Amino acid sequence: MNQDVAPSEMRRAVRLAVWAGLMALGAWTALPVGPVPITLQTFFILLAGFVEGPSAAVAALIYLAAGLLGLPVFAGGVAGPALLFGPTAGYALSYPLAAALAGVSKRVPFGPDWLRLLVCGLAASILILLCGSVGLMIVRGFEPAAALTFNAVFLPGDALKTAAAVAAAVGLKRRRSGRVG
Repeated sequence: MNQDVAPSEMRRAVRLAVWAGLMALGAWTALPVGPVPITLQTFFILLAGFVEGPSAAVAALIYLAAGLLGLPVFAGGVAGPALLFGPTAGYALSYPLAAALAGVSKRVPFGPDWLRLLVCGLAASILILLCGSVGLMIVRGFEPAAALTFNAVFLPGDALKTAAAVAAAVGLKRRRSGRVG
């Protein structure tokens, strides 16, 4: 083992790689809805942010790099630069920013944990949908209103995924601190 790398840094790097893997698994859990499927990626992006803080953006970058380099980690098994020309480009490219935004919940000093997580998670989910809308306008030629309307189908699921990520993060924090129940 390299003496220059502290064990805590090594553990953090491994955790970020695991989050990237979970994001990839989330992409494979897909429900087709037109050109853009509903996936569990956003759940793992939010949860990574809630647990790791803003550095969860690194996990999302690892995920994107793996896919752009050819690993079939994107929704529908898409791999390589083809992602950039498909309908999911805007969503995927927003993931590092969304993970960092969810991660801000560890640093903002307001309210109880669940409220900080919820506010930051909803903001990150909205960011993903807005970037997805821009991607649909660029790649598929959607008009702005049509792109936003298309994304309305994702709102209920994103609200559920955000709530589930909040519950999981709060549960993990309680378990780590020894307060179970």
